[in-house]
Amino acid sequence: MRSDWKAGLRALARAILMTVVASLVTTLPTIGSARAQAGTPTLATPAAPMHIRILRVHDEVVRERRWDFLIAALDHTTPRYGPYVIDAYPEPMSTQREIEEVINGRLINVIASDPGHPDLNAQAIPIAIPIDKGLLGYRVSLIRRDQQARINEVNDIQGLRLLNVGQGQDWGDVPVYQFNKIPLVTASHYDQLFPMLVHRRFNLFPRGVLEITPELISFRAQYPEMAIDTHLLIRYFYAQFFYVNKADPLVARRIKDGLEAMRKDGSFDALFQRNFGQAVADLHLDRRVLIELTNPFVPPWVPVERKELWLDPVTAGKPG
Repeated sequence: MRSDWKAGLRALARAILMTVVASLVTTLPTIGSARAQAGTPTLATPAAPMHIRILRVHDEVVRERRWDFLIAALDHTTPRYGPYVIDAYPEPMSTQREIEEVINGRLINVIASDPGHPDLNAQAIPIAIPIDKGLLGYRVSLIRRDQQARINEVNDIQGLRLLNVGQGQDWGDVPVYQFNKIPLVTASHYDQLFPMLVHRRFNLFPRGVLEITPELISFRAQYPEMAIDTHLLIRYFYAQFFYVNKADPLVARRIKDGLEAMRKDGSFDALFQRNFGQAVADLHLDRRVLIELTNPFVPPWVPVERKELWLDPVTAGKPG
């Protein structure tokens, strides 16, 4: 009886040992695979939607067209990054307030802005793809209609320096005009600049070529004396970029990946042409007197060397 009992114990021990060994054999490849994957991290799709917080004010056509590129980039990356939600803050802000908000991340975490703000460049994540192809640096002016003859006499930077230019006091290109010794009149709020122009506080209100036509349409009923200058084109190196709060690097990576994908598949150019092509063509930039300004304030992260990201509308339609 005792020998049978001992034999049973030995059999049970062998069975337990075989079970343990089999379990280890099954488990070890999984452990090895996990370790191998740890050396090359992959991007996990978030379980919850990614929240994109932006300033989205009703009837701001220019800003809305910038968001078209953001939303398209997010849509392009949904298979990899998962769903997203746009959280819109609807109340107007000054430029400086918007910059402060994207830096602290309380109300918004994405902004479309120019690289002329040192605090934004240092304290947010810039996405180094110009969403306007650099056309923010091509400036056509809103003027009083009765000033066109005087402006027609300006043919160089010396003539431009005899006129006053209107700008927002916290706009990033104010230092560019100051560096080039162009007389400035500034206002604390964007909406103030239109009545100031009409009341002759300054002669020129230079606007990006993607901004000026929608702005004239929006304000001409209120200010019928206002018109688009037909003579001058002011040019300096400038552009619009997306910036992301530093606490959201995955959002920044997603936007960059989406914009790069759009560049590769042609949808970026298609959206650009749909949103801006006709408006730029209607301004006849190649027929204007071109005045070049120097911009020494371009930060080093701006991808100047990537020529495919930039557009020169003055020469784009010319042969050669």
